[in-house]
Parts: sequence; C-alpha cells; structure tokens
Amino acid sequence: MSMTLQDAWGLVSDRRFDNLEMPILDDPIHYGAKADVGEHEGEFLSLSTDFPRQAGLFSDFLTGKTSALASLPFESRLSGLFRYLASPMRYEPLNLPDVHYPLSSFGGLSSCGIKFIRRHPKHEKQAQVYCFNGNYHALEKQAENVEWDVALSENQWLICIVGQYWTVGRKYGDFAPMGVVLDSGIVLAQLQYLLNLFGLPCHTGYNGLKALNQKLIPDASFQQVLAAVTVDVPESANTLLEQGQWEPLTVATYQEPKGLMQRFALLKDSVSLLSCEYEGRWPSPFQYEADDDLHSSLPQKDMLDVFYNRTASNDRLGFSQVNKALNSTFLKQFMQVLQQLKTRRDRLPLEDKLLINVAWMNTSGPAMGMYDERGEPTFIAQDEKQFHRILQDCLYSDNQKYNFSSMTLELFISVDTAEVSRIAGNSAFRAAHMAAGAVVHDVCLAASLFDGFARPARMFRDTQKQQCLGLEGQLLIQVLVGFNRYNNFALTIL
Repeated sequence: MSMTLQDAWGLVSDRRFDNLEMPILDDPIHYGAKADVGEHEGEFLSLSTDFPRQAGLFSDFLTGKTSALASLPFESRLSGLFRYLASPMRYEPLNLPDVHYPLSSFGGLSSCGIKFIRRHPKHEKQAQVYCFNGNYHALEKQAENVEWDVALSENQWLICIVGQYWTVGRKYGDFAPMGVVLDSGIVLAQLQYLLNLFGLPCHTGYNGLKALNQKLIPDASFQQVLAAVTVDVPESANTLLEQGQWEPLTVATYQEPKGLMQRFALLKDSVSLLSCEYEGRWPSPFQYEADDDLHSSLPQKDMLDVFYNRTASNDRLGFSQVNKALNSTFLKQFMQVLQQLKTRRDRLPLEDKLLINVAWMNTSGPAMGMYDERGEPTFIAQDEKQFHRILQDCLYSDNQKYNFSSMTLELFISVDTAEVSRIAGNSAFRAAHMAAGAVVHDVCLAASLFDGFARPARMFRDTQKQQCLGLEGQLLIQVLVGFNRYNNFALTIL
C-alpha cells in the first residue's frame, strides 16, 4: 500500500478538489448512472409487508421504555427492521434522487448492503449466508456451505454491513470510499436503534472483519465488510429460514460496473487503508442523566414516524426552507436529544474523540454564533451579516448560497487527526469516519423529531471555514439543519 495515513487525511480535506478525480465536479449534470442494470437469478424469500407502523413515543424510547414491537412474531419484527433500515420508502418525483430510503446516504444512492450469517443447522463448521434485497423486500440465499470456525450459537445471527463502493464510483470516483465509510456508520447506528426497538439483543464489538471479507466478498469486487453485529434471535428465526417459501426468481438489479479500479488511480490504495481494522477494546456505552423536563416537552411523535419522515429537503431547485421562529431554548433542547439518543446504542471507537460545533444562523432563538455540543455559546456574532457571509462563502453552489439565508443551524464534526492516529494507527481513518456517520444519523433523527430536515454535506471549502470560525481539528462532515417551506409530493412505496 503506497498511501499513508497522512496522505488519506489530506485527501479528505480541501486537497480533494486538486488531487482526486471526481466526475461530479467536472460534469454535475451527466455524471453517470448508479451502476449497470442487469438480471440476477437467485432464491428469494419475500417478507411480509404487513409490518408495524407504530412503535411508541420517541420520548419513551429515549428513556429506555420497552416497545410493544418486542413482543411481535419474529417475521414481523424482521420485516419491520429491514423496512426501516434498507427498503425504499417513498417515491418523490420532484426529488433528486427520486427514490427515498430510510437513511441518508452518499449522493442518496444507498451505498451499503446488508448480509447476515447463521451457523449451518447440520454442520457445525459451516455457515449459511443470506442478503437482504431492499428493492424486493426479500431475503436471498447467497451461500449454503461456507467454512466457518468462529463461535456462533444456533440462536445467533451475524448481521454485516457491506460498503458497496461501486454504487457511487461513477459519481464520486476517487472520493467514493470515504463517503461510503461515513454511510456505514449511519447504517450501524440505525441498525442498533432498530434492534433495540424490536427487542433483539445485539453485540457490536465484533472483530475479524478481514476474515469475513474473505468469506463474503468475491475476489476483485469493489466492496468491503465494514461492520458486523452479533444478534440474538429466537428459535422461530431459524424456522423462518428453513421452512419459509423460497422461490427461484430472476430479478432486475444493479450490478457492479467493471473497470472502476483501473479508471480511478487512488481507489485500490484507499480501500487497502480502509481495511485496517480497529483492534482496541470497544468503549463503554454512553452514560447521560435523564431529564424528565426534556422528555415531557418533546413533540409527541411515534418513533417509526420519526424514521419515516426523515428528509434532506432536497429537490430539483435546491433547498426550500423557511426561517422558522424558534424560542431561546430550542438549540439546547436539540443538543440534549442528541446526547440522550446515543445512549440507546453502543459508543463507536473514537466517537468520544469527535469535536462537535454548531453554527446557529436563525434570526430567532439563541443569539447568532457558535455553540458547543451542549448548546453552550462559544462565540456570539457581533456582525450577523458577516457571520452569514462566512458560512455562505464556504458553500460550493450559488443556488445553495441563495437559499442559505433562512437556514437554522449547521453542525460540524471534526477530529484531531494526530490524536486519533496515535490511538488507533491506520484504523483511525475508518473508525473516525464511521463514528462521524453515527453522529450524523442522530442529527437526522433529532431534526425529524422537530419537523425539520437534516442534510449531510461533504464537499465544502473546509479550510476556509475552519480558519474563519476557529474550528479545531479537521472537518469530516457537516450537517445542514432547517425547516421546510413545503414538502415534496410523495408516494409511499411500502
């Protein structure tokens, strides 16, 4: 591997505009399709679409109250889990892209696949591999007799998050792997929330991802296992797989384009670096003191509604937000929700090393300026127009600058690259990006709770923003948060 860790940190800073080949920058209108479309033969088990639509209040989930979903039959829980994890949910013809998935993703292209493994029912040293096909809301058999020497009980599944770099390769070129790893953190956070909600105990600190890659990923395929979660399942889970109605089908599917590694010079080295696995102990879960006043004041929304209504407020005209009047406590309440929400999942490696800063831009609510992760002010803007201008100048699109005047807040996630590199070596690059992705997802859920939108953004003029706003560390990602002027026309898919 010729790419060093220092090289990689440099390539995800502003240097990416000079040193990475990214087709979208050269031709933002005709940057190519997601991938090739072709036919695929397989054995499929369709999951019921009669899955739950309500789970209980978001505020109850924050306090650790058990959801009624935990007592549903296993197939209903599994179907609901995958629906809110990876199935297309809405068709929005005025949106770009027009198919809306439950999670934000790099370019809206749903770059992570879901596979799971269970021990073979007859052969202890072998395993069976399945994947979830979201477009058909079905399970697919992938391998029947995989050599398996890792401890896995009869009532455990290993759910794997696979970064399918090829899904965004034609659009983002050399930068594709970085965004997909961020996406994997988003998926991992949502997977933990859903397993919690559906009453399926899980263990996230799985090591041995390199071995999983050898078993699950075909040679020369531009994808990678980025995380794995061990899940305790009831006996009915195995009954579903063994006695379910599997059907041989030929389906239309996206297929991996050929020649991406040859076209983009840095991809091979990037993926090699991202294969460096975190070998330290996973950190202890988050602890955060519950605030009864916070929970009683939150919107009375169902948890699944919050998942379903998550939006990036993206349409063919750009942003369509309104400068909503908010009270002085809104920001602190928003940040408290973020703190409480992450106690419902495991802390990711290096997540405690992330630096969180917020720019408050709304003309109402708190004073305009910079705030920390607790919602406490660190800098109050004396010249509000100049503060807005600094933030606008860091945007890469004139259309976004035009709409930026009514944005509510922008949250920045950065990291001290020297510190995390000392702690985790080469694995710091992947671990920090995944941890940032998990925080991004929490911001998206908090925004949805308050009827807002949250749009992760990765291609701003980072150095300029860091210098003008006094941000420490190197920016990994920003999230724009605001309120819609109108909602896109949408049709529910599932």
